[in-house]
Amino acid sequence: MKVCLIEPSKFVSLTNFVSTISMPPLGLAYIAASIREAGHEVCVVDGPGSAPRTFFDFNDIRIRGLTNEQIVEKIPLDVQVVGVGCMFTSHWVLVRELLKDIRQALPDVFLVMGGEHATGFPEFSMERAPIDAVVLGEGEETIVQVLDHVEKGKSLEAVHGVAYRNREGAICVNPRRQRIGDLDAIPKPAWDLFDIEKYHEVNQPHGASQGKFMPMLATRGCPFSCTFCTSPNMWTTEWQPRNFKLVVDEMQEYCETYGVTDFQFEDLTAIVKKQWISDFCDEIIRRGMNITFQLPSGTRSEGIDYEVAKKLKAAGCHEFAFAPESGDPRILKAIKKKVHLPTMFQSAKAALKAGINVGCFFIIGFPEDDYKSVLRTYAAIVKCALIGLTNVNLNAYSPQPNTESFNQLRKDGVITELSDEYLMSLFTFQDFGAKKTSYNKHFSDWELSFLVLFGVALFYLVYFLSRPGRILQLFVDLFSQTSSNKSTKMAKSFLKDAFTLVKNKLIRV
Repeated sequence: MKVCLIEPSKFVSLTNFVSTISMPPLGLAYIAASIREAGHEVCVVDGPGSAPRTFFDFNDIRIRGLTNEQIVEKIPLDVQVVGVGCMFTSHWVLVRELLKDIRQALPDVFLVMGGEHATGFPEFSMERAPIDAVVLGEGEETIVQVLDHVEKGKSLEAVHGVAYRNREGAICVNPRRQRIGDLDAIPKPAWDLFDIEKYHEVNQPHGASQGKFMPMLATRGCPFSCTFCTSPNMWTTEWQPRNFKLVVDEMQEYCETYGVTDFQFEDLTAIVKKQWISDFCDEIIRRGMNITFQLPSGTRSEGIDYEVAKKLKAAGCHEFAFAPESGDPRILKAIKKKVHLPTMFQSAKAALKAGINVGCFFIIGFPEDDYKSVLRTYAAIVKCALIGLTNVNLNAYSPQPNTESFNQLRKDGVITELSDEYLMSLFTFQDFGAKKTSYNKHFSDWELSFLVLFGVALFYLVYFLSRPGRILQLFVDLFSQTSSNKSTKMAKSFLKDAFTLVKNKLIRV
């Protein structure tokens, strides 16, 4: 069959640092590779990657990449199946319109969607957009079976891991598929279908910029069940590592093919088993690879002591982050965040001593939060700055789809409908320059917005005052092709996007 996969364009806000990231879509590249290996013809329309320096407005929201109309125009007219990814629920309002445009232009194609939004809200998505099927969770095996059934004209009734419309038009949600048992059997991402060089030119990776980069996965899943996290629904609580030698083989291949020197591991929880990370580092060192790698999505602290940190540094680890989320043990227990703060800070000090940059993720506004717990989180943030952490990512709490916390809020009547206002609040929760939506009885929307902004300001005030040399380093980084840490990379990404927006506006005038 002829299949076209689409990465929709992305929301951008200059004060939402996550939205200023410009990275090749790793999930879509894996799906494309599996489809191709199964014998199908596959092409890709990469909305953000095709026009990373083009911005347009949609419902007063700034978007990076191709417009929906431009994306539809790039879909081959003889395509039989179109697959669309929707990772973040906040992007649904744009993706929903894209799906409608595709259906109008190509009424006979089989239209399928995947990603964390689709997995969290399958019925909701199919009710509001003309989708034929939704792939739930890990998609490589499922999409191949879906294509086999579509090609043969068979019902999807027996395909695990999908939601679909039956012959009467009713929406059916099948049982979930078991996780893929052998990650090493999954074909490597089909990066030849993407313009990797454009991403290198933009140079706005997830972590600190250390040269030409490539996103990778060494592991999949997370063994924990945090109440606010989509991972248990998307990936289950099964954590699986790949063969460390094959991971390093892939890294070497990218070095040779794309001139890559830096690797951004997007694993949910890369470091769970100390032996695995030790073997991985030893393999890089044994091969004499002159590379850097980073874990910008966060990892666990239990597997990192000074000896492990030294080995990570020797192998090229430049930066990673921990995700305690709160500085209050009561909140950590309530959200099922199994982290021991003293141990985490000990691990952070060990990594800093070894020469690795360390960041931390915090959240304010959990339904269980109060002013006392916020003060304790502020204290943890100050401690992060004082001991030398290079960045703190502070977000407002957001009820992500089908998480334990979200379902409790619906049960309590706090969330009554899945309105566009709710959907968009899932974008602004990471935007320290925007008004937040509070789901906490103690804080109004504006109070929560202030608490987050104050926490960010608190960290960077202590961050710079405690080490004034960082001010000079920031200015040096602004005029360099690399960035020494994630904080300076965020500042550079802000300025790059701001300059492009101003330039585009002047051109239109």
